[in-house]
Amino acid sequence: MKYKVKLTLGDWSEDGHEKSIEYIYLSNYPVEKIRQAYKDSCKLTGISFNHDEDYTGLALTYGSDRQVWTGYEDSGISDTAYAILSKFGIIAENDDIDPDFINPGEGADIIMKFISLSMPKDWSYSSLDNDIESINGWWNKELNVQFGYGLFD
Repeated sequence: MKYKVKLTLGDWSEDGHEKSIEYIYLSNYPVEKIRQAYKDSCKLTGISFNHDEDYTGLALTYGSDRQVWTGYEDSGISDTAYAILSKFGIIAENDDIDPDFINPGEGADIIMKFISLSMPKDWSYSSLDNDIESINGWWNKELNVQFGYGLFD
C-alpha cells in the first residue's frame, strides 16, 4: 500500500514569521510510523529538528547545539549536530552543502534521511505534488512541532 504524507518546514501555525513550505511524499509506510521514526531517531542520535518537545531523552533546552534549525533565521548546522549527522550517514563528506546555510530543499532531504534511521529497511519515499496529511505540525496529536523554523529569513 502507498501513503501520501507531507513534511512541513517553517512556521506552519503562522504565529511567528509565518513562512513555511510543504514537501509531499509517497511512502510505503503510513504517517504514524514515520512520526514515531522521527522520535526514535531523536532518541538514537541525541539531536532534534524541533524544540517544542524533547524526544532525545537528554532534556534539551531551547538553543541547544543539538537542536537544528529551531531559531529565527537559524539555517546553519552546529558543529555538534553536523558531526552527529555525519556519523549516522545523514550528511556525507561528498555532499555539496554549506553547513552554515541550508536551504529548505536540503533541509527536507536531511530530515527525511534522519527519519530513515528508524524506519524499516524496506521504507521508500518519493516526492509528490499533492495536499495530504502532514508528518508534523498542523495541530496533529502525534507530532505537533515545527521543523526548520530557522531555514527562512
